[in-house]
Amino acid sequence: DLHRLIRRQRQMCIRDSEITGIPGEQVDMQTFFSEITALCRNEQFLHSVMEKYHYDPEEYPNLKRLAGEMIPCLETEAGWQDREIQETFPGRDQSFLAVGITLGKGIDDLQENYLQDGLLTESYMIEVLSSELLLKSYQAYTKWVADHRELHVARLYFLGSVAGESGSSEKKLNDRLQLENLPVLLWELQMPVTCNEAYCMIPKKSVVFYAELTKDPFTKCAGICLGCGRRDCPNRMEEKENFPLRFADMTDRPLSYGYARIFSKADVK
Repeated sequence: DLHRLIRRQRQMCIRDSEITGIPGEQVDMQTFFSEITALCRNEQFLHSVMEKYHYDPEEYPNLKRLAGEMIPCLETEAGWQDREIQETFPGRDQSFLAVGITLGKGIDDLQENYLQDGLLTESYMIEVLSSELLLKSYQAYTKWVADHRELHVARLYFLGSVAGESGSSEKKLNDRLQLENLPVLLWELQMPVTCNEAYCMIPKKSVVFYAELTKDPFTKCAGICLGCGRRDCPNRMEEKENFPLRFADMTDRPLSYGYARIFSKADVK
């Protein structure tokens, strides 16, 4: 009816009203990490996704097929970029990099096509595969920095987080980490990534952050605490700051009734 049409038009306006675009001369992105794209063909990786998200074994062929469909999109549209931040931060021994990673618009289109066809399971499988690939991309990026810059990533900072509560360095960094600075960060990166008024990035499967560099190999960061075995790492969040891991690991926990129903477990009454 008319009310639904108006509501749909409003949603489309919010979704498409980008508040930042690509600067005049866009710089070509770095080629996406080939080892991450290769994970879509890696059975060990795909089985780990099955286990993490509690998929039944008979759903594996579907997940594998969708991962294969994602490969051409990743090979043609995925990429990353980093830019050195000229601003200095007192007490920090090295510079900061603005970093962006995107899986590209093709993944969004692929997921949307399944969604429009009412294939919610397939659409969600693309979502979880994309999330896992982005998680792996953090580690791939920190390794690239060590190999090509002869420095190490000490820590990753995400917009909306807090770097600390004391000192002029933390204050300057916290100012940069305000969520409303996302358009500025995207402009600095000069990537084919934009955001709308709700600060949702387009393409959706994109991440941006700041990477603090250091010469000290001991403080190097694996990227995300989940999956990192360095219990003595000074950046480890659940031990140093009494926060949980950035991403909860639920592979060894039983699903609640609600989640079990969502994932269509046959034994749930």
